[in-house]
Amino acid sequence: MKKVLGLAILAAFFATPALAGETFVRNEWTNSHTTTKTNLNLDSKTYSTRNEKYESWADKIYVDGDVDVKYTWGGKEVAFDDFTVHTAGSSLYGNYHESNYTKVYGTIHSIMNSYSNAHETTAGVR
Repeated sequence: MKKVLGLAILAAFFATPALAGETFVRNEWTNSHTTTKTNLNLDSKTYSTRNEKYESWADKIYVDGDVDVKYTWGGKEVAFDDFTVHTAGSSLYGNYHESNYTKVYGTIHSIMNSYSNAHETTAGVR
């Protein structure tokens, strides 16, 4: 019975809140470790097709020489000194076909480890 009473008194002494004017110290440690593992599988396929048709045409007319108009008693007199007419043209027709196939595949493995430590100390008087 004496042992039980003694233990009860000790428990009451340690469990009582701090009274005014008492000092206290708090010392707390926190350690943590986290691991994250990732496996990312890739399988990507791309198909593309391009078809083009084109047409181009150019035509040019140019004149060389001189045309001279003179007025005489009888009317007009026209002289063509080295007068020529040139015509040039060109055309282009065509088709373009293209097909592309792209494949990307693989696996990405990653492991991330995170460590943290914290320590907090508090002291004071209540």
